[in-house]
Amino acid sequence: MRQGTIVTVAPVGEPLTLEAAKRQLRIEPEDVDQDAHIGTLIAAARQKVENELGIPILRQTRQTHLFSFPCGAIWLGGGEAIDVQSIKYYDAAGVQQTMLTTDYVVDAVSRPATVMPAPSRAWPSTLCRAGSVQVEWQGGWATAADVPADLVHAMKLLVAHWDQNREAVNVGAVSAEVEQTFTALIDPYRIPFVA
Repeated sequence: MRQGTIVTVAPVGEPLTLEAAKRQLRIEPEDVDQDAHIGTLIAAARQKVENELGIPILRQTRQTHLFSFPCGAIWLGGGEAIDVQSIKYYDAAGVQQTMLTTDYVVDAVSRPATVMPAPSRAWPSTLCRAGSVQVEWQGGWATAADVPADLVHAMKLLVAHWDQNREAVNVGAVSAEVEQTFTALIDPYRIPFVA
């Protein structure tokens, strides 16, 4: 059973530059008194896109925790260039072990990316406890320039909307249009989950 995934090493920088956000907001480059506010909106927009899609945008390290190994594959999520760094688990005696990389196979092409035991191997037995299995992995585009333009544009829409509506807003035509456009921009990257 999956517990959750946490970010252990945050990305360096943001996919949306301060300059590009200021252009979206029609703020002159030399006007710097709103830079801290805009920077906060940029970080929030990236996190919103990551949370909506369940994928890392810029290269970062994540750790997925499970109560035990599943019957089949471990689903990591999606994103660009998925790479498993390690799989650690607590064996039946309560001693933390690290799996050999030859004992598992990573399918980074499928959506979502998965990890399975290598052929003729099985997941080891684990102690029944929270965080019994910890998969450390990296994913995300290497640089801001590599992030697809539609994801960056979705972040621009959020930054502009949040800047213009700094208080709670009534949902109306404008908010609905922003939401529809945002959804249309990020949907191609959404991971399809099959029940």
